[in-house]
Amino acid sequence: MPDDSSYAGKILWVDSYHSEYEWSIEIEEGLRSVINPTGVELRIVRMDTKRNPGPQASHTAAREALAVISAFEPDVVIATDDNAQTYLVVPHLRDVGVSVVFAGVNWDASEYGYSSSPNVTGMIEVDLVEPLVDLLAVHADGIRVGYISGDTKTDRKLVDVYNDRFFGGEVVASFVTTFDEFQQAFVEMQEQVDILLFGNNAGIEGWDDAAAAELAATHTSIPTGSRSSWMAPYVLVTLAKLGQEQGEWAATTALEILQGASPASIPEAENAVGKLIVNADIADALGVVFGPSVLRTAEIYREVEPSG
Repeated sequence: MPDDSSYAGKILWVDSYHSEYEWSIEIEEGLRSVINPTGVELRIVRMDTKRNPGPQASHTAAREALAVISAFEPDVVIATDDNAQTYLVVPHLRDVGVSVVFAGVNWDASEYGYSSSPNVTGMIEVDLVEPLVDLLAVHADGIRVGYISGDTKTDRKLVDVYNDRFFGGEVVASFVTTFDEFQQAFVEMQEQVDILLFGNNAGIEGWDDAAAAELAATHTSIPTGSRSSWMAPYVLVTLAKLGQEQGEWAATTALEILQGASPASIPEAENAVGKLIVNADIADALGVVFGPSVLRTAEIYREVEPSG
C-alpha cells in the first residue's frame, strides 16, 4: 500500500467509454485501489465513445477533455483505450506538456508513435487468445475460427491482429449493429465455423441480456469463447483480461511519475493476468465435460440451478 505522505499532485483519468461499461468499471477499481489511499486527487472525464460512436462525437469529447485539462492542470493524465489515444493524446498531448500514461491499447501502440515520445508510457492490452482457442479446440470438430461482435473500431482491429498473428487470415468475422442482426449471425455462425469467439456486446443496439442468454443456451452447437468477463453468460469458456490489472499498473506508474520518474524511463508493459470462467449451463447443453485441470482454476458460471 502506498505511503500517504509520499505523493503530491493531481491525476486526471480520461476514459474512452462510460461509467456503466464493465471494462471501465474494472479499470476504475484498479485505479482507485492504488490512488485513493495516497490522498492524490483523481478526477475523471468520460468520452462515452461506445454509446456515441463516430469521429464527430469523439472529437467533441476530446475537446471537452482538453477543457478539463486546462482548468484542472493535472500532473499526469491517464488515458485508457484506443479512442482516447486517437482523438486526445496523439493530436493534443503527445510530445508536449503533461505526462501521459496510457492503458487498454489493443496489442500494439506503434500506430500512435509513443515509442519516441518523452512524455508517454503505458500498458498494452493483449488477449489470451491462443490458450483460449486451445481450451475450446479440445471440444471442437475442426479448426475453423469465427468472430462475432458489435461493429467497433476495437473489434475490427482485433480481428486484423488475430488473422495476422494466429490464424493466417482465416477468421470468419461478423460485425453487427443491432440485436436482431446479432441473433441471426450467431445462429448462422454455428454452421460456418468450428469455434466461435464472441468479442463484445458493446455497440449492439437493442441488446437484451436475457434474450441473449436464452439464445446461447438453446442455439449453441459449437464451443464458444470470449476475452471479456461480462460475456460469460453467453459463451462456454471465458479467459478474461482484467481491467483492474490495467488500472493498477496505470495508477502505480502515475504515482512513480509524481515522485519524479520520467515516462520515457518506464518501459511499456503488457497485461499477464487472466480469469478463467466456464459456463456450466452451456457445457451441459453441449455435453462438454471439463477436466480437473480446468475445474481447479476456473470460476463456474451457472444461471440455471440443476434440479434434484
